[in-house]
Amino acid sequence: MPTPVAPWGPPTLRTAAVSPGLYSRAILETFAAGEHAGFLAAGGRPLRPRLARALALADLRPGLRVADIGCGRGEASTHAARRGALVTALDFSRDGLALTRETASRVLGAAAGRGVALLQAEASCLPLAPASMDRVLLLDVIEHLRDWQVAALLREVERILAPGGLAVIHTLPNRWALNIGYPLLRGLLPGLPADPRSAYERAVHVNEQSPRQLRRSLEHAGLGARVWLEEWSTRHARRGQNRDYPDPARRLGYPQLARPVVRRLGRMAMRSPLRAVAANDIFAVAWRCADPAPGFRPRWRPVN
Repeated sequence: MPTPVAPWGPPTLRTAAVSPGLYSRAILETFAAGEHAGFLAAGGRPLRPRLARALALADLRPGLRVADIGCGRGEASTHAARRGALVTALDFSRDGLALTRETASRVLGAAAGRGVALLQAEASCLPLAPASMDRVLLLDVIEHLRDWQVAALLREVERILAPGGLAVIHTLPNRWALNIGYPLLRGLLPGLPADPRSAYERAVHVNEQSPRQLRRSLEHAGLGARVWLEEWSTRHARRGQNRDYPDPARRLGYPQLARPVVRRLGRMAMRSPLRAVAANDIFAVAWRCADPAPGFRPRWRPVN
């Protein structure tokens, strides 16, 4: 595997993985802007809206074996363990694993050791047995991986999924919304920042997706999949209005996105073909091709 380098390195090194140093404790906690601390102080509640949506899709139940790949600060792993799942939390960042351990310990107490196992691993080579997982969580991970890493990771997901198992995926931004929808919205709201992403996101988001690109990657890995778009940006903006964000993208952009008129425009767009460029959140559920396609109880908007 190439030596990890910062994504702004020379062109000859652009295919290298993002450096683990960009996922240090200080960076992860600073980017959360106090939200993780609030999650801990409230005993592991509430979940961020996007995260709650993804975990609802996972249909977590006691005894399910869950792999949380790219566990980060540990909110998803901790929630799954609280629901009775047997969680294996994986990350290539030691600081991410340390934060997950602390999150599980704070929220779950003595049960943390039984409910959450921690493994340091590269996404392209998972130290898990074939057919050993009932659920695989890939939440805000894909956009941080190079194409070759995504291809290897999804092949690994197909390998570790048990019969009847599901992988739940969330990634953002939707490249169609970033390149088409956001400039149109900024024409209506010139107070929005020129780029909705922070400098940190521009550094670590080395593989931002479109729904079509993600679906093709899943299919090439031998997975059946449903991929669709949802709009959660205005909800997060409204929720974070009083938060002291370290970056101007959220500090200046969220008050604009939280305006009632923007929320109404978003709802209207999601009921029209404009949803392809209005929605910033890409969700997917994937399964082994040998298995029948699962039923979906929650409402969702498929992308064909």
